[in-house]
Amino acid sequence: MLKITLFSLLLVSKICFSQVVENFDDGNFSQNPTWNGNTESFLINADRQLQSNGQKLASQTIYLSTKNNLCLNTSWEFFVQLNFDPTSTNFTRIYLVSDEANLTGSLKGYFVQIGETGAKDAFHLYRQTGKSTSKIISGVAKDRLRGSLVQAKVKVTRDLNGNWSLFTDVLGGGNYKLEGSVLDKTFVEASYFGVFCKYATASRFNQYIFDDFSIEDLTPDVTPPKMNAVKVLDSLRLQVVFSEAIDTLSALLALNYNLDNQVGHPISVEQTANSAIYILHFKNPLASGPYIISAKEITDKKGNRIADGASKSFFYIKAYDGKVGDLVINELFANPSNSPGLPNAEFVELWNTSDEYLITTGWKYSDLTSTFTFKEDTIAPRAHIILCARADTSTYKPFGKTIGLSPWPSLNNTGDILTLVNAKGDEIDKVAYSDRWYKDDAKKKGGFTLELIDPKNVCTGIQNWAAAINASGGTPGRQNSVYHAQVSSEIPKLLSANVVDSVTVEIVFSKPVDSASASKLINYQINNGVGNPVEIRFSSGMFDKAILVFDTPLIRGKENTLLLSNITDCAGNLIDPNTNFANLFLAKPILQNDILIAEVLFNPRLNGVDFVEIYNNTPEALDLKELQLANVDDDGNLANIKKITSKTLLIEPGSYWVLTTNYENVMQNYVAENPSQFVQMATLPAFNNDKGTVILLSNGKLIDRFNYTEKMHNPLLKNPDGVSLERISFTGPTNAIGNFTSAASSIGFATPSYKNSVSKSGEEVYVNLLAKTFSPDGDGFEDFLQLEYQFAEGEKFATVNVYSDRGVLIKRLLKNQTIPTKGSLNWDGFTDAGTKAPVGIYILLFDVFDLNGQTTRYKKTCVLATKLN
Repeated sequence: MLKITLFSLLLVSKICFSQVVENFDDGNFSQNPTWNGNTESFLINADRQLQSNGQKLASQTIYLSTKNNLCLNTSWEFFVQLNFDPTSTNFTRIYLVSDEANLTGSLKGYFVQIGETGAKDAFHLYRQTGKSTSKIISGVAKDRLRGSLVQAKVKVTRDLNGNWSLFTDVLGGGNYKLEGSVLDKTFVEASYFGVFCKYATASRFNQYIFDDFSIEDLTPDVTPPKMNAVKVLDSLRLQVVFSEAIDTLSALLALNYNLDNQVGHPISVEQTANSAIYILHFKNPLASGPYIISAKEITDKKGNRIADGASKSFFYIKAYDGKVGDLVINELFANPSNSPGLPNAEFVELWNTSDEYLITTGWKYSDLTSTFTFKEDTIAPRAHIILCARADTSTYKPFGKTIGLSPWPSLNNTGDILTLVNAKGDEIDKVAYSDRWYKDDAKKKGGFTLELIDPKNVCTGIQNWAAAINASGGTPGRQNSVYHAQVSSEIPKLLSANVVDSVTVEIVFSKPVDSASASKLINYQINNGVGNPVEIRFSSGMFDKAILVFDTPLIRGKENTLLLSNITDCAGNLIDPNTNFANLFLAKPILQNDILIAEVLFNPRLNGVDFVEIYNNTPEALDLKELQLANVDDDGNLANIKKITSKTLLIEPGSYWVLTTNYENVMQNYVAENPSQFVQMATLPAFNNDKGTVILLSNGKLIDRFNYTEKMHNPLLKNPDGVSLERISFTGPTNAIGNFTSAASSIGFATPSYKNSVSKSGEEVYVNLLAKTFSPDGDGFEDFLQLEYQFAEGEKFATVNVYSDRGVLIKRLLKNQTIPTKGSLNWDGFTDAGTKAPVGIYILLFDVFDLNGQTTRYKKTCVLATKLN
């Protein structure tokens, strides 16, 4: 039986408040030390001094006091300032000794009083008995630098015999002069120290200031402090008790402490009300186990340093009930007959897989017929423990820690159910084994143990158990011979979900998943009333692909979401919540003219590739998986039918998609505003440079057909290489005369994946300047002159020039170039010669003409400006 002492704590019978040091640098008087009394009537001022702040009323008395038990062989020192001429009704007392915290009532003690009628004030020491006071040292009246200001440093000493001495420095420094001495041993015990302010004039409410209090024990001390005890408060805090009051600065320095077991220094040290007790705070929780806390450079109030190597040891076990998987049934010896190396006796091995000490007192181990309850015991982290019948205890002790059980829940050769629960009744592990788990007919007959492969593996049962491969027949008290960690940081994901038909969905995982969780139909659900599948079939023994079959079919044209939940891999990693769903869409059948041919590049530039752009002419999303691309042979028969894609790929309403064999090549040669709207096919039907036919099919039915010739290009086009034919109108027939023409030169001769440059706008015609003034000075504001234009239809040519106000040609922006129906131009303020145009008025002439010879001129005036210095 392992008996553990968690900690020991020696009580300190009496720790004296041997020193008070208070300069208010911490900005408060609520701690270190704590002052009590009329706390609302005092504050810490901007100079970090204690200042009165009472009510603005006459006849007020306010006070503060703090604990102090020094009375004999003691020195008191403080600074006091009164911003007025004190009198017998407006004065202060500094109580050196008091047996009561309330300084305004009856008490026993001594105080220094400042305040008497007259132009000069003296500092006097009084004794108070009850409410009666007696002056025992009468100081000499002092001249002041200013009549309305008292400022002084005061020091009072008292030896063991009761001899008092009063010193002052009215310049506020440390050049003390003796005011007088006296022997008085009336009171030799103290409990409190404090300040007392009385005023009869309301304006005096905030005119009392105190600072630099110091109370010091003058008794010689040469004994170094000791570390008496250490107590664990919780997993992040230790309480250290020293033999005497400790110097605060040394005690609060975290580097002066060190905790072994690679914990190191605390992150902070907390002062308590007892100056011999400090609390150490650590960054990370303590693990169960033995520790040694050591201290160095710690000094007491007299400067005596703690001895080198001062330390205290303790053992900590954190409260831990254990959870599922912490303690596992790790090895079974159900049929020990004819073992090559193990005793002829049954055993069950438990393994603490956790990093925690498990206190197993009250735990229960059972089979279907009997139960054993553990007495007081502890299992160390990662340790193995052997359970056997009490009569076999000595047999298995050489293999490791062994506990003999009576009664012994015997093991059935062919199978049994074993259960382990903690003291609270929570099930920690359960194994329902079968002799099929051996997976070896010879070992199944006896002499070999069943071993757990990996306790962290959530793939349970026969998937996670096997016959021992150790030559002796098993590994009691040590790691299993078949142990193999399955833990993986790779999180399973749903890679894809494809609609096979209206009731069948095929899914693919990124890795094999746990068959138990993946076989549960409730873990799959489709919205829109489809629900859970009625059948799931895994298409491979790896459990990474499955077919889901539903009763309710998907509705065509409506998007559904397949959601997977509670599915893990064999390491227990839950499926990635960012990739555990897929959108399923069974599009409506594609009818004729639903998808139209929008643009064709059949004569690419050197090293370029062909492309066909298609357009969804419906308000519905359609599936490109239903489409094929084709052409015709020399006899005009349908030929070279190419499936666009084998997977669901939706083309949204009003969107343009590009079909090509090399989308990177297309994007290198042209601007592609929607690069995600490309389908890269292995091959395209051949499209000749002079003429040809582009055909769209859906399951053999004609959807659209475009018969093109190179003569459809703009007749003014000098070189058609690399120029696409763009559709002008989607409302008229595809092959209507004039419905296809060359893409505009100003946009690069093609518009793959976005609106055609020559398509009709059907909107207002305009040529406008966004602003009539611009200043090309590089400040980011109106650095360019911006012009926007729009025409009702395409296939127009434009020449745009900039002239000075005297008619001189300054800049050619366009010269006889085809333009899209809608576009924009910028002028950066530079001339054709590359120089910056001077400030002034300029005229833009926008001349546009079509193939019918119709010409329209637009004239716009602008101002090129600059900043004024």
